[in-house]
Amino acid sequence: MMKLVVSSCLIGLAMSQYGQQKPAAAKILKEQRFNAGDGRFGSAYAQEDGTVFREETAAGGERIGQYSYVDQAGKTITVKYSAGVDGFKILEGAHVPIGANGQNSAVHDPNYREPAPAPVQQAAPAYNYNNNVQANTYVQPTQAPNPNRNPFINPDDPTHT
Repeated sequence: MMKLVVSSCLIGLAMSQYGQQKPAAAKILKEQRFNAGDGRFGSAYAQEDGTVFREETAAGGERIGQYSYVDQAGKTITVKYSAGVDGFKILEGAHVPIGANGQNSAVHDPNYREPAPAPVQQAAPAYNYNNNVQANTYVQPTQAPNPNRNPFINPDDPTHT
């Protein structure tokens, strides 16, 4: 009886893995790109697992887009956003909790500067305790450049002339 239960569990586990797809292995069903030539561009794609992405960039660098995916419960989640000088903002997203939608993010401060990085301490010098090592004094032989040499002809091959 125990063998039957264990084998049934193993078969059930194997069958549950059969229907699942890895998002990284999902094929792209449709892809589009555009470049308006005046600084505006964008792209969009749709995958077989239900993932959809679309984004457009204005000439000033402001981006507006949306993406959708299917969550583990089978519900399609869609997020609409903007990104630019005022930061990243979620415009729509029913699954995002109230107060966490990016609308209350910090205001862009054009005068903000990153703090200076801390000074880096130099490592202690490494000491060579093997005094019997001789310096390598080998010099690779070189040939004078030949201006009449053709790089597509092998001079050692008699069929090349």
